[in-house]
Amino acid sequence: MAKNSQTPLVSFEDLRPYVKLVGKNWWLLVGLAIVGYAGGRLVTHQMVDVHKATAEILVNQKESTGVDAMFGAGGGARAFSYYNDEVQNQLRVLRSYDLVGRAIDKIDDHVDYHLVGRIKEMPVAGFSALSVEANVEGFAPNMAGRAIDLFVLDAQRCRLVLDATASESHQTVLEARFGERVTEGGIDLVVRLDEAVARDAARLEGAAKQHFRIRVKTRAMRIGQYRGALQTTNVERTSVITMTCSDVLPDRAKRFLDTLAATYIDYTAEARLATNVQTEKFINEQLQEINALTDTLERQVDYYRAQNEVLDLTREQNEYFNTLVDLERQLREMDVQAESLDDLGVFLSSRDGSAELPPSSYFMLDDPWMTDQVGELMELEAKRSALLLDVKPGSYQVRRLDSSAQHVRGNVVTYLADKLGTVERRRVDLQSDIRALESRLSGLPKTQRDILAMERKLGVNEKLAIYLLERKAATIIARASITPEASLIERARYAGKVGPDKRRTVLTYTAVGFLIALALAVARMVFFERIESTSELREVAEAPVIGGIPFYKEMGDDPIACRADSRSAVTESFRALRTNLQYLLAKEGANVILVSSLHPQEGKSFVSANLASILAKAGKKVALVDFDMHKPRVHHYMRLENERGASSLMIGKGNLDEVIRPGAYPSLDVITAGPVPPNASDLILSDRMKRTVADLKSAYDYVILDTPPILLISDALVLMQHVDTALLITNVAKSSRRGVQHLEDLLEQNNLKHASFVLNGIRSKRWAYYYNRYATKYGYATYGAEYGYGYGYGGSERYKDPDAQA
Repeated sequence: MAKNSQTPLVSFEDLRPYVKLVGKNWWLLVGLAIVGYAGGRLVTHQMVDVHKATAEILVNQKESTGVDAMFGAGGGARAFSYYNDEVQNQLRVLRSYDLVGRAIDKIDDHVDYHLVGRIKEMPVAGFSALSVEANVEGFAPNMAGRAIDLFVLDAQRCRLVLDATASESHQTVLEARFGERVTEGGIDLVVRLDEAVARDAARLEGAAKQHFRIRVKTRAMRIGQYRGALQTTNVERTSVITMTCSDVLPDRAKRFLDTLAATYIDYTAEARLATNVQTEKFINEQLQEINALTDTLERQVDYYRAQNEVLDLTREQNEYFNTLVDLERQLREMDVQAESLDDLGVFLSSRDGSAELPPSSYFMLDDPWMTDQVGELMELEAKRSALLLDVKPGSYQVRRLDSSAQHVRGNVVTYLADKLGTVERRRVDLQSDIRALESRLSGLPKTQRDILAMERKLGVNEKLAIYLLERKAATIIARASITPEASLIERARYAGKVGPDKRRTVLTYTAVGFLIALALAVARMVFFERIESTSELREVAEAPVIGGIPFYKEMGDDPIACRADSRSAVTESFRALRTNLQYLLAKEGANVILVSSLHPQEGKSFVSANLASILAKAGKKVALVDFDMHKPRVHHYMRLENERGASSLMIGKGNLDEVIRPGAYPSLDVITAGPVPPNASDLILSDRMKRTVADLKSAYDYVILDTPPILLISDALVLMQHVDTALLITNVAKSSRRGVQHLEDLLEQNNLKHASFVLNGIRSKRWAYYYNRYATKYGYATYGAEYGYGYGYGGSERYKDPDAQA
């Protein structure tokens, strides 16, 4: 039973392009990968470690207590409290420009310190030998953030190099004395040398060898630096905010987080404290007016009583008087409420989206619903202000908040109008009741009525003063209970090194180097690929490939390979070529073979000489004619004189018998090119050439014509029309897909169909597969790995042409 043949999933031919890509470019892949690795190591060595510090803040969620009582029991403190749905806004507030700026102002650190080595610039917290005081306001804008190098010259002087990282033409070099202010070159700073260093010669010498560098940062630069390094996240399902800051100095990151946390906690209490202070200020102003009026009234009452006899009032009149005083007090309170409502109406009608506080008189209203609605409006405005730190005014989130605020404002304005109408009606009623009581007391004498009026006003002001004093006491008590709405639950602590990822950087550089090498290798393969095996040549060429000749390194010793070693791989390749030619020339009488190439130095003369020799060695009568009358080489390979030859025949200065020379074997005759004529191509077109080829064809078993390269001279294309077959030699050192296609295009244009390809110069690693596959069973495999040949048009360096040297 026959065995089922299985086709492998992946054959060598499938993998050959990739193997070739790696085999030919391994040095490029490895080299650029090593260069990338070295570059990555250098870059990572220059990198500075980045450290991280973390802190945690709790955003409180409290019920209304303390100061909230001032706004009523309805939870009016919502404007300054934070709930879970507002934590995201607080994340933005923490990273806001203004809040970070406040923290930067408290730190007041504008100088970065660096110690500069040969390769690396190391940031430090400060210099042990030097101290620097910089006035940021005195720095020119072009010098802020620029590198300033410091060098200790001696115990009194130092050298400053401004803009040290720029080219020397842009640098400014100054000398300054320690302790003196330097204001030249757009800077403003004082450099001081430590006294202990100045007194110690060894430490002074060590300081003189060090390279100090500083950079003075403006407030805006520091804010940008820390905003970029700051991250705020919310712990899920809690009101805890985690702050993270990255810095090259861990202590500096911790200090910034602690300062920012304290600044934020103070910020949460500022608005409520400002409201409390504003309320107290309004009460004090009202008390000053009432006290002044009360003092005036008391003096007037005392004066009237001293100047006039005043009778005591009856019991009924006294009750009327007390009721009248109470009504006037209520009227005065209604006036205060009306004034507060008017101020609040003006405040609401003139809103422009900012989050300023409402008027101070508003806090005198005892209306829980009103306070709650205004608090909600202020809360929405606070959210809007926080949101504008990150998004544009026209964004969806801002427009949604504006819509909600507009709805609440509309409700408050409508309620305010109703409330104001109610107050006005109450004032009218009170005024009517006052006029009725005044009419009942109108029967009293005028002097007594005046005294009653003054005492009545005095009583009203005293009761109003008592009311304001009670409110002031409540305000002061409430202030004592104001606490920040956020608390620090974890101070800043060191959280380890976060960067740079040096291993990843090295791997990235190595990978980039490898990918660049791979891209170059692919480009070489696509645009500069050389055909290195007969299988590759068969894939490209449409014409048949009938042989492959390995590299022949003994060219200088004997260019005829079959004569030098009859068992070598090169000799075997010519035997295989001889066999293939017999199939090509199977037609009777077909024996004229043309040998040419596309480029010079591809080995056509070498193949012609060795093919003729291997045919003659087999007993065939062979004629080898050198028709390359531009740069003849056959006479060198056969070691013959070149005084007369093919050119002599073409011009009629000899016959065949006179120009034929014996070759390497008895049955091999050679016709050299002869003297180089000035019109070699014209001679090829002559009738003598046709007669010469015809005579040789009839007299010999094989006639081999060595012709010039096709790319440079068209002689071969002309001669190809008079031969039976043509061998086109291509060398692995020059053969390319484009060259083979160009050569076939030339053949097609000249309607030449009887050409075949021979690949010359196959290196041993390429030849091994080709040769071992066919020659192992014949016993020649041991030779195949030892031989090869390198051939150029003019021969190898070891085989010198004496005529050419002359």
